Amino acid sequence: MIVSIAVWLMQDLLQVLMMGFMLVPDFFMLVVIYMTISKPLNERRISWWLWFAFIGGILWDLRWVVIPGMSGLINVAAVVLVFWVWNRTPIGGRSAALFAGLAGGIHFLSGIAHYFLWAVPSQAATRMFLIQQLLSVPALAVLCLIYAFKTAGQHV
Repeated sequence: MIVSIAVWLMQDLLQVLMMGFMLVPDFFMLVVIYMTISKPLNERRISWWLWFAFIGGILWDLRWVVIPGMSGLINVAAVVLVFWVWNRTPIGGRSAALFAGLAGGIHFLSGIAHYFLWAVPSQAATRMFLIQQLLSVPALAVLCLIYAFKTAGQHV
């Protein structure tokens, strides 16, 4: 949990530094999704991460957005969707590639939702959205590598 708090603070600092140039990728949501599915699935742990995703989104909204709750709702919906698909996938299919597809897809959908709710469609907004999505790729690759190395010894 401390790692995800540090990631949220780093994301906030990067947003301050990059204001007007780009939107920072949602590293916090990627870490929460990783933490949700990287350990054994149980309801109590998942509910803690759902609340944590919601609170992180609310804090982000209070800091950056006019509509409080929007990012919290998007974060929770993203975590629930990823958890639902992950939980429905047989254990043998839970791979780093599936994680990459789910987390990358959710990050893209979250970015689209934020784009349509925050921005007035323009070339500048589209450029910032594309930069945000491209900059999420290295973070996603690192999380996939961590997941792959972690599960390599478990024969999953």
